[in-house]
Amino acid sequence: MLAKTHDDINRIYDTVETVKRLSDRIIGIGPINIIGLDGILALLPIPGLSTVYSVGAGLILLTQGLRARVTAGTLATSLVILLIDSGLTTVEDVVKMIPGAGALLGLIPGGIDAIFQGHLYAAHLIQKDIKLTTYVEGTAADAMRDGSHQGHVADMRATKGKKRIVYLG
Repeated sequence: MLAKTHDDINRIYDTVETVKRLSDRIIGIGPINIIGLDGILALLPIPGLSTVYSVGAGLILLTQGLRARVTAGTLATSLVILLIDSGLTTVEDVVKMIPGAGALLGLIPGGIDAIFQGHLYAAHLIQKDIKLTTYVEGTAADAMRDGSHQGHVADMRATKGKKRIVYLG
C-alpha cells in the first residue's frame, strides 16, 4: 500500500533505517560499524542462510521505496546493489575479475560478502530520495484545481535540498 500521510512516510523512513542498522551496523570497531547480521550470516557454515536474509531484507527496502514513491532510478540502483549483496551475484565474483585479487578470497570464506554493505548503500539511496522529496497530502488534481500546486512548488524551491513533489492522495 502506498503512503498516504506524512506519518506513513516517517514510518517508511524508520523501517529503512532499522533494516540498515540490523543488516550492516551491529558490530563496530571504534567509530566504524563494519558488519551486521547480513555479514555474520555470510560467515556461518550454513549454505544459503545469508542469501535468504539478504533477499528478504532487500525486498523490505525495495517495498518501502515503492511505498514512498522514490524515483525509478533510485529503485533500479538499489536493486542492482541488493542483487550483489544477496549473493545472487557476489562481490567475490566481481573481485575475481581483478588480476591477483583471487588469492585474497581464500583467506576468509564469505569475508568479502560479509563486509560489503549493500543494504546500507541501498537504504542510504532510498532515504536520500525521501529527504529530497516534498510530500503533500492530497491529490495533484485537487492541488491544480484549487491553485495550491504553485504554492507547493514555491515551498519546495524555498526548502534547501528539495528536488521534487509527490502527492500522497
